[in-house]
Amino acid sequence: MKPTVDKLKEIAAETLVGKKAELILGWQKGSFWWQSFPAFIEKQEELDSLTWDPFCVANLSIYLLEELKRKKKVALFVKGCDALAINRLLQDKCIEREQVLLYGLPCKGMADRAKIEAAVGEELSIREVRRDGDEFIVLTDNGEQHLDASNYLLDKCLSCRYPNPIVYDQLLAQEIDTFPVKERFQSVVKLENSTFEERYLYWSGHFNRCLRCFACRNVCPACNCRECIFDQNEPRWLGKANILSENQFCHLIRAYHVAGRCIDCGECQRVCPMDIPLQELNRKLIKDLNELYGDYDAGTDPEEPQPLGTFKLDDPASFSES
Repeated sequence: MKPTVDKLKEIAAETLVGKKAELILGWQKGSFWWQSFPAFIEKQEELDSLTWDPFCVANLSIYLLEELKRKKKVALFVKGCDALAINRLLQDKCIEREQVLLYGLPCKGMADRAKIEAAVGEELSIREVRRDGDEFIVLTDNGEQHLDASNYLLDKCLSCRYPNPIVYDQLLAQEIDTFPVKERFQSVVKLENSTFEERYLYWSGHFNRCLRCFACRNVCPACNCRECIFDQNEPRWLGKANILSENQFCHLIRAYHVAGRCIDCGECQRVCPMDIPLQELNRKLIKDLNELYGDYDAGTDPEEPQPLGTFKLDDPASFSES
C-alpha cells in the first residue's frame, strides 16, 4: 500500500498549498499495530502522519457534521462505504456537495485484528500488518507470516457490494474488480424462521448487555439529527435506568429512525463494545423494505426517492382516510 500512501500525502500537500480546502480528513497510525484512527490535517508539517493500511476502517464522513460548522471546505478520503455515507448526508441536506472535496480509494476490505491474532498466536509479538495483493503480511518478532487476506477481513467487509467509491472528485488508485460477497440476509432469514420465543430470547440476551454508550449512534451517518431524542430532557423519551425494556426501546427506535436510510456499512456493530449484532437488526428492516417497496439501496443515489421519506397527494393509501 506504500504507493497509495505516497499518493495520499502528495494530493494532500497539493490541496493545502493550493488552498483547495481548509482541512483534510485522513487516517494516521496509533500506538499499536492495529490502530489507524482519524487524522485532522490543517498544516503541511502534519502530512507525514497520513497513512493507508488494512486498519483504516473509520468512516471519516461523520466528522463533516462538526467540521463544516467552522470550515468552508473540507477534503477527505473515501472508501466505498464512506462514499455511500457522503450521499446519505447529501440526501439528508446535512452538507452541500461543493463543501467537500472527495478523494476516492478503492478498498479490498479491512483487516480483523482478532482473526489475525488468533491465526498468528498470542506468543508472537505483532509489529505490523500490511497488505500485498491478496495477502496480509504480518511482521512479528520472529519474522513474517503470509495470510490469505480473504480469511482475515472484518465480518462487515465480507458482504461489501461497493469496494469502489461511487462518488468522488478524484480517484487515487485503479478501480478494483468486485469480489464474491456473502449473502447479507442469511442470518436475517435464519432468525425469521425461528419461533417468536427464540427470537425474543436471542435479542433480549443481546440487549441485556447494552451499556447505553451510544457508540452505535455516534458513528452512524444516518443518525445525523441536530438533537437526538435520546438526549432530550423535556420531553424525556428514554429512561435513565439501564434495564432491558429501556435498552430494547432505544435500539428499536434507532433502527426505525434509520429505516430506509441505513447504508448497511456495519459501523454500528463494529464499534459496539458488547458485540451486539446491530447490523442484523438493520438488515431485517432493509430486507422488509425491499420486499414491500422494491429494491432500494440507500446511499447510492442522493436524488432517488426514499421508500419511507416520500409522500404524494395521490398516494393510494391516503393518511386522511379512516
